[in-house]
Amino acid sequence: MIRKDGFPLLRRSLGALALLLAAVAADAHELSTSYTTLTLQPAGLLVEVAFRPSDLIRHFKLDTSGDGRLEPPELEAAAAAMADYIAGRLSLSANFMPLELEPQGAAFIADGSGGGTLARFSFMAGSRKSPGEIALQVDFSDRLGDKHVNFVKLISGEQIQQAVLSPEEASHRFKLGQGISLPAQLGAFVLLGIEHIFLGYDHILFLLALILLGGRLRDLVKIVTAFTVAHSITLTLAGLGLLALPARLIESGIAISIVYVASENFWIRETSHRWILTFFFGLVHGFGFANVLRDLGLPSRGLVTSLLAFNVGVEIGQIAIVALLFPVTVWLARQTFRRQVVLATSGVILLFGLGWLIERAFGLGFMPI
Repeated sequence: MIRKDGFPLLRRSLGALALLLAAVAADAHELSTSYTTLTLQPAGLLVEVAFRPSDLIRHFKLDTSGDGRLEPPELEAAAAAMADYIAGRLSLSANFMPLELEPQGAAFIADGSGGGTLARFSFMAGSRKSPGEIALQVDFSDRLGDKHVNFVKLISGEQIQQAVLSPEEASHRFKLGQGISLPAQLGAFVLLGIEHIFLGYDHILFLLALILLGGRLRDLVKIVTAFTVAHSITLTLAGLGLLALPARLIESGIAISIVYVASENFWIRETSHRWILTFFFGLVHGFGFANVLRDLGLPSRGLVTSLLAFNVGVEIGQIAIVALLFPVTVWLARQTFRRQVVLATSGVILLFGLGWLIERAFGLGFMPI
């Protein structure tokens, strides 16, 4: 039975939940990512800047047909204007000498992390063959918002360096030849893993759906451990190039895992055997983590340790999320309105999962996060 005062409490709890999810969606709506790849070639420095088509449609109004999709003719028509925009907000120097960007055209490329496409704009910069230092500054926040993140990869022969730029830290200086130290490289991959799990709203909602029902602590430990072991296996195999699956299949599989676990919350009461299901879904999520590393480029030096460092970062982020959510589930288990909150939250997660599944399976771009 629900106490008479249970319904106001329930309404307040559901209202708080709705506000929280709305805030996350609104906040994430402004969060976007772009990708810059610098490749040192004999003819100069190849600069490639890639955006998600949904960002170009939303913030640059490139969908002139109004059909909600960015088509090749629309990208070609906007290439010159976009090249001017990028050149005005991306600056390069080699050995402290500024480099000019010469547009080389635009094209669609596969988006390894999301199963869709990216719109890539290419430039050549300078003719210096072997600079000792390259400095880059990127800031697209005037159009893409102050939460925009630009993932940078510098390729110089066998050497690969990465950086993550934001409006707060919009510049980075790459030193060529000597490279970065292995400890610094591992530290960067740990931070990258932590960042990815906190920005991976699909992974967060999957974890929330898993622990929402509460249960005994040992059952939760088994669930989290199964997820950790499983995604570590596929992350390592995919990162080492021993196993590969199509990105669209992987990302759709992650969405299916969210849909199933959220749906399962409507009928199951006992969670002691849930770790088995979590293990198999964890294998799929591991491929998703590996896609992030593939897009950024794994270094040839310290490959295995970099993989392990990224996985450690993912685990740190995952443990932090579970540590924040578990006390809430313990408190909720003592409330008379627990079941209503579980069903309402699972319903919201289910809707997000279905949206992601449709978007990823058909290569669309309508989800806000």
